[in-house]
Amino acid sequence: MKKINNQTRFTTLILFVAIVVGFASCKKTDEGAGGAPKITRVRLISKTDTLKNVVHRINLDSNLVYNETRQVKFDSTVVAGRLNNQYAIVGENLMTTLSVSFNGLQVNYNPALLTDNSIIIFIPAETPYGPSQSNKLIVTTKFGTASFDFPILQPPPTITSFSPVAAGAGEIVTIVGTIFEGVTKVTFDSIPAQIVGTPTKTQIQVKVPAGVVQSRILVTTPGGTTRSAGSFGFKALLYDDLFATGWGSYLGYNSTINLASTARVKRGTYAIATTYTDAYGALQIGYNGSTIDVTKSGLTAIKFSVYGGTGIVAGSRVQLVINGNYGKAVAITLVPGVYTDYTIQLKDVGNPSVVTEFVLQSLGNAVPSTIYVDDIGFI
Repeated sequence: MKKINNQTRFTTLILFVAIVVGFASCKKTDEGAGGAPKITRVRLISKTDTLKNVVHRINLDSNLVYNETRQVKFDSTVVAGRLNNQYAIVGENLMTTLSVSFNGLQVNYNPALLTDNSIIIFIPAETPYGPSQSNKLIVTTKFGTASFDFPILQPPPTITSFSPVAAGAGEIVTIVGTIFEGVTKVTFDSIPAQIVGTPTKTQIQVKVPAGVVQSRILVTTPGGTTRSAGSFGFKALLYDDLFATGWGSYLGYNSTINLASTARVKRGTYAIATTYTDAYGALQIGYNGSTIDVTKSGLTAIKFSVYGGTGIVAGSRVQLVINGNYGKAVAITLVPGVYTDYTIQLKDVGNPSVVTEFVLQSLGNAVPSTIYVDDIGFI
């Protein structure tokens, strides 16, 4: 058996130590330098490209931006974040990241995409925002914590509804929606409205300004301005609490009519109560004034509200008829126990050039059955 001398043992020991040190060094390199983390900026991670059939790869650790899609050059660095967007956090010693948070909320990141210089994150919809927040981005790694000033922007408001759909100057309109925090302005088209009371995140009350006939409602917050999908008011009013000038010849066949009912009112003091005494009875309103010129007045639709009263059940219907044109009637389904707003395009009821008559005829409903009609007008 060959004898191992002391020199051989020493050489073997040195080799073993070198291997261990090398392994540890490789492991440390894989995990980053091991120093405290540092955040230098936050940047966008994708660029829209107009060049077809060309793939432009973007290095997350560089400033590479393809300017052929831009009118002016710009850096991808951002100073604030938006909800539901993806970003790259750029810095140093980020490989061992344990958590990322915005305003105290931890967000998800993909560990497989971590580098020592970048973290890809997504800012979820539930991330806190607003002036009461810390506006801090916090990254925690195995070797420390880095803090970075990075506010989350408030999203634009949304308007889901407003009530009433028509009102006079000085009356109160309630606007319902989301993200109304910090509302600074409400307008009816370009006419400013006075905000009443203290708005909440989901509701604003305003006084209708003078001079509004037909308009959209706009709400402005720190997150932006949103315009209502539906229109407020009427270009030509037929009935609110009283008939408009010229609308006064009213008839009704196989029905009884109360033009000043207080039983079920959508807005104001009165509504028109119509009780059908026949399955095909009707509320019939005529026009006694000068002809309403549809084109000259810019009318495109008729808007009205109906409450389904006694005898009205799910599936009950009436039909709208304009100017006696029963061949172009439009059937609508009633909702029992509540007011429902209806907007019918004039092109669907015969595309009249003038308007002389409004009819709501029962379509085989139970007898007797009662509806209440309020806020009738043209838009």
